[in-house]
Amino acid sequence: MILKVLRQVPDVADSIGAFDRFLQEYELIAGIDHSNIVKIYDLGVGDDHAHIAMEYLDAGDMKQRIGRGINEPDAVRYLRQISSALARVYAVGILHRDLKPGNIMLRRDDSLALIDFGLAKRMRLEMEITDSGEIFGTPYYMSPEQGHGNEIDLRSDIYSLGVIFFEMLTGTKPFRAESAMGIIYLHAKAPVPLFPPRFARYQALLNMMLAKQPEDRLQSATEVDEWL
Repeated sequence: MILKVLRQVPDVADSIGAFDRFLQEYELIAGIDHSNIVKIYDLGVGDDHAHIAMEYLDAGDMKQRIGRGINEPDAVRYLRQISSALARVYAVGILHRDLKPGNIMLRRDDSLALIDFGLAKRMRLEMEITDSGEIFGTPYYMSPEQGHGNEIDLRSDIYSLGVIFFEMLTGTKPFRAESAMGIIYLHAKAPVPLFPPRFARYQALLNMMLAKQPEDRLQSATEVDEWL
């Protein structure tokens, strides 16, 4: 078990917002029982701090795993597991909004679990804790609409998953630039990258996950598994 702790610091900008997002993380995922979502055991709240007791995932994160190289069968298996987890959270009205290799942890049995839902929000929520139009997340994995601060839905997470799948198979990110805004521009304007010939069988899937317009993408996480 591991404890994640946040202390609310008076007179620090966004301290209250960060504290509220931390508590929201527990609320969103504590009730979900899925093998590919981190298990939450308990929440403790004090006057100026909170902690979450959660599952300890002891085999590193997906970023480290990609660095060691991932073979094709494992990449596809990981893709299925992430898709299954996303389908489960979507079923209860949750977006992740910060899907990236650093938020995907591995167990010793080589299964994975999504973590860090602190940027997640309930779909159809009329008021958000974060300000409207404010950009959160990691530019390398942002959908075009998220990068431009537009309204997002589950198809934004599908886009992020497509970026991760490309990186798992090739070891490289599909879009690179010298600045965050440069990366955001490429997500919106650059063509979908091509897989090396040995992975050509997945090109159609990648095209459907990295389509620039949400309506042109796969419309649900379950469609990823159905396509495979």
